[in-house]
Amino acid sequence: MRVFITGAGGYVGGVVAARLVTAGHTVVGLARSDESARRIRRLGAEARLGSLGDVQLLRDSARQADAVVHTAVDYLDPAFAACENTALDALLDAGGGGPLVYTSSTLVLSDTGSEPVGEDGDASVETLQPFKRSGEDRVLRAGGTVVRLGLVYGRNGSSLLATLLSAAREHGVSSYVGSGEARWSTVHVDDVADLFVRVVRAGVSAGGVVHAVEAQAVTWREIAEAIGRNVGVPAVALTLEQAAAAFGPMAVQLTRSLWVTPTRPGEFFGWSPAGKGVIHDLEHGSYRN
Repeated sequence: MRVFITGAGGYVGGVVAARLVTAGHTVVGLARSDESARRIRRLGAEARLGSLGDVQLLRDSARQADAVVHTAVDYLDPAFAACENTALDALLDAGGGGPLVYTSSTLVLSDTGSEPVGEDGDASVETLQPFKRSGEDRVLRAGGTVVRLGLVYGRNGSSLLATLLSAAREHGVSSYVGSGEARWSTVHVDDVADLFVRVVRAGVSAGGVVHAVEAQAVTWREIAEAIGRNVGVPAVALTLEQAAAAFGPMAVQLTRSLWVTPTRPGEFFGWSPAGKGVIHDLEHGSYRN
């Protein structure tokens, strides 16, 4: 199959693109810079220079593909929401193009509470990612597949884990917020890539929301303690006010659970994650320096 993928120069998208190539697909990755294009070519994929604002390029690339995978995201850029909306206009308007696989996040749920939420759980109006909530709705109406990622770890990646590791080294403590009992679902980036390959292979028989997470969720206190053991510093609790000063709007989210169940990946795609868990990776894996 010919697969067009956005975000192939990034953390998750790069691993997904590489796995699609290994699976025998012809992969075309959107590259927003020459350096991104070089990274994509090193994966064995074709690079197509352009941005999410290049509507005609996106539309043409999607029409030429048997499947489209949208992984590009920039949570730190306030202008990204409008950019994503424009990109989805083009990708969903491709007409003869293949099915769209859309990358979302469990953050659209805002807070799952004390019990895990299934794949039919609705995104929250309070989400920190309203553009992802809107994107999910649009893709589902068009018959595409939404892959909601838990906290992605592995290969020494994840901007959130990198920030927490860096802060622990700088301040001599590893912090969690409040009681630290907020529980998040996680997933190894290699398992994410494996699921995307399976969803692409399923094609038009896919559709709906799919939770890409491991069976077991972990608390933020457990993550902070593992980071502390990694760096060699104690784990300490921050008040919400202290955390807001350190982490900004994300501080409140670190007091909320994002605990979900992954029913459809195994049932529909035969997916079973192989990752050993974020705690193991923090203590013994790719995050050990």
